[in-house]
Amino acid sequence: MATVLIIDDDPAIRDVFSQFLENNGYSVETAAEGKEGLMKMRQLTPDLIITDIIMPGMDGLEVLQHIRNYSRDVPVIAISGGMKTSAINFLPLAKRFGACKSLKKPVAQDALLQAVKELLPSSAKG
Repeated sequence: MATVLIIDDDPAIRDVFSQFLENNGYSVETAAEGKEGLMKMRQLTPDLIITDIIMPGMDGLEVLQHIRNYSRDVPVIAISGGMKTSAINFLPLAKRFGACKSLKKPVAQDALLQAVKELLPSSAKG
């Protein structure tokens, strides 16, 4: 069974994504912020990482840099709704930092599952 690590400061997103992916046959671990996510990445060696971009402390772009320094192989999906105070779209930048796919919040469950299956085609439904 493929393991997905979700790094997001929003507990509702972590819970919804986690439950949805588990219901679709994936093992899921979560982290509430970037540093915790990187620690879990090193402990678990996940098959896929989903990271938010806008987070307090270590943002998702920093997380992506650390992931790519640690492993060039693990696929990463970046998610972001942008900033409430700015129209900046960080998703194209996330791809430059090493994200394989990017999804704009709110993320539809079918779009999430499609992205996961595209990046883990042989691991779907453990």
